[in-house]
Amino acid sequence: MNKQNIKSILTNARLRLVAATCLILAGLGLPTAELARAGGRGSPPEPLTVTFSIPDTVCGFPVQETITGKLGVISLPGGGLLVTAPATTATFTNLDTNESVTINGFTGPAKVSFDQNGNTIVTGLGRGAIADPATPGFGIRFQSGDFTLVFDSSGNLLSDTGNGRVINVCDLLN
Repeated sequence: MNKQNIKSILTNARLRLVAATCLILAGLGLPTAELARAGGRGSPPEPLTVTFSIPDTVCGFPVQETITGKLGVISLPGGGLLVTAPATTATFTNLDTNESVTINGFTGPAKVSFDQNGNTIVTGLGRGAIADPATPGFGIRFQSGDFTLVFDSSGNLLSDTGNGRVINVCDLLN
């Protein structure tokens, strides 16, 4: 799978936060540009520092997220990606009040795969955060456990399942 295909697929799936996800899943919100940088089969995690805005439609107020740490992307046999974010930290700031919360220890990883219907399947294992601006009420979630999200080819959330702990980051900033 070439770099342009990865970028196109993730852009269509609105998985721009499938980290910078790290989001991080390991950020589930990973910037498409970072995923597109993965050359060949993968590379060792590289330093990552990215700041971006999350629209007020997600929390009811604008949020800035700054992610620091490392990001690695590995192409999996048979397609898909494994996204790692060792030693990654995210700081979320309510831009209306300047209230902020820092979350350490995004351990991820996140596995991104694609099914025969063109859906994108994101499986987060461990600790990570995700936001989905396209899904009302989703908010920004810090998740610890095993979670799977399925997006159609237009980026609409079809399924959200998992086991573990979920913290609503919007509530912490409000």
